Formats: sequence, structure tokens, C-alpha cells
Amino acid sequence: MPITKQPSDVDYINYLIAARCDVSCIKVTDCYSTSEFSKSHDTFNRFLTRQSLTPETLWAEVEAYVDRKRGWLVLDDTILDKKHSKKIECTYYQWSGKEHKVIKGIGLITLIWTDGITSFPIDYRIYDKDVDDKTKNDHLQEMALTAFKRGFTPAFVMFDSWYSGNENLKLINRLGWFYFTRVKKNRMVNPDAQGNVQVSSLNIPEEGLEVHLKKYGFIRLFHSLNRKGVSRYWATNFLPMNNEDRLVLQSICWTIENYHRAIKELCGVKKCQARKGIIQRNHINCSLRAYLRFEVNKFLNSVTPYDAQWQIIKVGISEYIQNPKYAL
Repeated sequence: MPITKQPSDVDYINYLIAARCDVSCIKVTDCYSTSEFSKSHDTFNRFLTRQSLTPETLWAEVEAYVDRKRGWLVLDDTILDKKHSKKIECTYYQWSGKEHKVIKGIGLITLIWTDGITSFPIDYRIYDKDVDDKTKNDHLQEMALTAFKRGFTPAFVMFDSWYSGNENLKLINRLGWFYFTRVKKNRMVNPDAQGNVQVSSLNIPEEGLEVHLKKYGFIRLFHSLNRKGVSRYWATNFLPMNNEDRLVLQSICWTIENYHRAIKELCGVKKCQARKGIIQRNHINCSLRAYLRFEVNKFLNSVTPYDAQWQIIKVGISEYIQNPKYAL
């Protein structure tokens, strides 16, 4: 008679690393059941319901792989699409930059550390205002303070225009860090001591323009065009920054977009359809730790996460084509 084994978070993480299907307790149970051991659907469901996996569990695993005295910190959020679900907890209508409209989903805010080659998530928060009454800006400030207490001294902290409010900029200043952020075209600045104007009205040279940001202080402002020719405006408290530095930092900012794509395509972060918020939280935690294992493997063995998962899938495909079950 098979022995019933209690699942662990590592069991669930290993499933997420290999799975290329929708995530469910039934499917993970089916994968772990053998002639010697068995796990029931209820066992995994109880495990995900009763655990309380926090951002500290992620930090405990990633701490050894980051250099707190160098590199960059990048923060951004992404929406885990739940627009076809009506009863999943911790979902809200939020703006999706990918779909360019408001959709229903879970807001995941992540702070990553990168050296330009590898990118490790070091902290995250789930936007759930009805539970903790915190805004996304509150979460940024909380994670920045946590990173400071952990001893991080990044070259720059980078984030999107959503997080470029004065209170956030002042906090980064107080921590003694430099920031590089996008700002909206209607932010008010004073370029010549003659009064405030919108940044979109300025003729900003390639090397940037030092201006006074309303109710904040002096910043250096840059202008660029995206692939569609739309203007983007960038600001930093590192006043000596030149255009070459700006281009480097813009490319570093993109690393978090690659991270968002990988956790969705490779780690199933948005595939859980459980209704309970605690299950969604534990699932997200395990998904980020699954990504961490891919990235550590890349760091140690120079194998990209996509190639690493292909090696797993290839074994299953090879076994099947040797003995095709559904041949005519």
C-alpha cells in the first residue's frame, strides 16, 4: 500500500518549475503519486491553505546570491490576469500596461537586484488594499526601507512613473541613494527661476537639463522616444548624469520586464485559479522561488531559464515519441 507523504513548499516549487499546464492541486497530486508514495488532492490543498509563506522566505533563499554593496535595484508591478474569475480573493480592477486598459487581477509588486547579467527578486508585495489598507506607493516605501536595513547600497534605484511621487523621491534621498525614474509629461518643473511649466513643454538637450521639481528640489531631466515615437521623460537626483549613463540605466530598467515575462511563462505565477487569497499568496511565493532557482542555475551554469525548462520538457517528449501512446 502506498505511503502518504506530506507535501512541502519545495515539492510545489519543483512542480512549478516543470509544469507547462494550468496549475491545480489535482494535477500536482497526479504528478507526485507513484507505486510507493501517494499524495491526495486534499493534502496539497490543505498545505497551501495552512502555510503562510512570506517575502522573508524568498529573502532567506536569495540572500547568498546578491552583492548588497553593488548592482542596481529595480521596482515595478505587474497584473496577474484574473479577468475571467469572479470569486478569487485579492483581485482588483487595475491598469494593465500590457493591455493598455483596466483589467481584473492580482497586483504583484517586486523589487529585484541585478548586476546587469542576472536578476534576483529580493522582495515583493501583493496589492490587497482591503486587507492591509496599503497603496502601491506604501509598498515601495516599505520595501525600500527593508532593503536599506538589509544593507543594500545600490548604484541606483529605478522605478516607473507611477512611483515617482515626491514622497517616494524624498525617501530615496533620505536613504542616501540615487534614483532614476520615469516621470509623467505633466509634472511641473521650474527650468529658469521664471515659474513652473510642464516637462512636455521643455526643449531638453541630449545631455539633460537641470530643473527644480515642484515641491521637491533639483533634478536632472532627460527626454527619449520609444519605438513608436512617443516621448518619455526621465528624472534623477544624480545631477552629474550624462546621456551615456542614461542609456545604460534605461537598458537596466528593462530587466524587470524580462523577469515579469519569465515568471508568467515559466513559473506559472498567474495560472492558479484557487479562490482563497491565502492559496494565491502561497502560490505566488512559490512561483517567485521557482524563478529564483532558474536564475541561480543561470548564474552557476550559464543556462538561461528558457533553456533549462526545455531540458525538462525534452525528456518527456523524447520518452513519448519512443513509445507513442496515441499512434494510429
